[in-house]
Amino acid sequence: MATALQGWHPGETKLHNLLHFPDSIAASYVVIESQLREQHRIFHTSNLPFIPLTVIDEDGRPWAGIAAGSGEIGFVTSPDLKTLVFGLHVWDGDPLAELLDGWSGKAEERALTAGLGIEFSTRRRNKFAGSVRGVRAVAKEEYVVRVEVNEAVGNCPKYINTRHLIPHPNANPTIAHRVQSMPPDSQLPTEVINMITSADTVFIASIYKADPATARTYPSHAGMNARGGLPGFIRVLPSDGHTVVLPDYSGNRFLSSLGNIEASGVAGFTIVDFETGDVLYLTGNAKNLVGEEVGKVMKRHAGTVTVLEVTGYTLVKDALPVRQAPGSEVGRSPYSPKVKYLVEEDEQGGAGDAAHKARLESARQLSHDLAVFRFKVESKQHEAKTLSIRPGQAIVLDFMDWLGPPTYRHMADTAPGSINDDRVRTWTVSSAHEDNNVAWFELTMREMKGGAVTGALFNILRRHPRTLRHQIHIADSVVADIVGVTGDFVLSNDELDVLWVAGGIGITPFLAMLDALVSRENASGDIIFALSTREPDILLELLRKILTDFPKRVPKLTITLDLFTRAPVGTDIRAAAYNTDNIRVRIHEGRIIPEYWETVPNITGKDVFICGPNGFGNVVVDGLRAVGVSNERIQREGFY
Repeated sequence: MATALQGWHPGETKLHNLLHFPDSIAASYVVIESQLREQHRIFHTSNLPFIPLTVIDEDGRPWAGIAAGSGEIGFVTSPDLKTLVFGLHVWDGDPLAELLDGWSGKAEERALTAGLGIEFSTRRRNKFAGSVRGVRAVAKEEYVVRVEVNEAVGNCPKYINTRHLIPHPNANPTIAHRVQSMPPDSQLPTEVINMITSADTVFIASIYKADPATARTYPSHAGMNARGGLPGFIRVLPSDGHTVVLPDYSGNRFLSSLGNIEASGVAGFTIVDFETGDVLYLTGNAKNLVGEEVGKVMKRHAGTVTVLEVTGYTLVKDALPVRQAPGSEVGRSPYSPKVKYLVEEDEQGGAGDAAHKARLESARQLSHDLAVFRFKVESKQHEAKTLSIRPGQAIVLDFMDWLGPPTYRHMADTAPGSINDDRVRTWTVSSAHEDNNVAWFELTMREMKGGAVTGALFNILRRHPRTLRHQIHIADSVVADIVGVTGDFVLSNDELDVLWVAGGIGITPFLAMLDALVSRENASGDIIFALSTREPDILLELLRKILTDFPKRVPKLTITLDLFTRAPVGTDIRAAAYNTDNIRVRIHEGRIIPEYWETVPNITGKDVFICGPNGFGNVVVDGLRAVGVSNERIQREGFY
């Protein structure tokens, strides 16, 4: 499929350079395509009850309108790969209402639009951009709108908060506040400020206005995006009462929205209250803050910040035709950092407000760059919600309080990502926990070259005598906030017929799963475990106790460990010390070869779990598909 762009436009390129992104980002624009993929057409037409759309007003300011019908899914159709047709019911106060009323007289530049489809129950999201090419009024406040798409891309769902949304066809939109041109010395109403600072989601409308000299290469276009976080992650400057501060978290590093803002100096924010249906629309002058400028406005934030000086706003009550289902809970993204407050604000729990913390207790070093770290869980007094970790899941830890924010540097060519490091890390938990009150956990981690967090943890070990594989008590006060637990790469309770495939440190989720199975004495089934490693003795040391306990604890479960390595293997393994009635260890020299998959019994009927580096996983998937394993059978884990 053809790419939509000829390169990043000047605003995007400027930000990439300011943030010292690697050269690989320079070519990543090619993933933005010139038409909709079939799966995206199905997504927009069959999964969504509303879509935020960028609207440009007569002053050239972008707003984020809400495109919806009655609140039911199916208000969008797609007759071809370049077209989306919306059956809209609009309401007074939404920017779409003004745009569509008397459409034929609107200037051509106001036709630019962009949309973002989010399936809030699953975090799936896909973006598109293009132009409005047809508007037909069918009744009062009802229109059929045809959008010609010239940009489409899947989008990062990392910070989306999940919700169960249901139709609410009896909405009664009422304008509570509307100021189209806000005097520079005025303040937003308290009700509006409270809605901003309690939000956990914001839709961002942006626009790139082309320079005539480069318009053929970088044409004008609109953008739409969303940001998610914990309630309160968006702030308002107390000193003026009309400047909104939005932190940016680490993502795919395209910076399309921020690049548009960098070039145009304007943006629109829209916030929805999913329980009441209230919708707040903001537009104004915008700019991005980078580096030391961030610290002058927001405390303890390592990334960029966008500030919006509001020049127009509208609050419409009871407008959204969908609502969060009564009694349902919001699923918080485990990646969302804790709320960062402004320099002007008194810190209201910004530090130390996590429900659970992890305190490093001890560690066992396996090699110069591999160790097992044991953390104790400390919970807030009277905290009702206990910590639960299923075997195979990952934990997200925030080390900002321990390490502090990175020191500002203009350049960091050897580690450009370190400049914007938020100190949040994710690791698969390698210990097994089956209860809902986890008191401790272990992480098996490798030191990353130049890594701020792993480097600091391994530096603690280096201060101790070199005692490999012995437990070391840690006296240092190393405490991290537990941001959350994530992952669907988990062990089921059913009878097992599985193929596990691990590359190197990708063994960690399987350590937790095997350990859990040892405690499930009635577990039954069959496991084929293909492990590819350059460090066989070290990884087998991690498996030693589990494999030793397996025969007597879980007699109804069989496991075949196929070890692939080019390194020498210890004599105890060569002597088949682990082989019993229900355990078999086989040594294969070299990497996993495609022919191996043909030797796995009933491979097309097995559930397959893969964890390892991306290239390793891709090769494994190709080999599995070649022998007939369907995509539905394959689960891959991100390499934490």
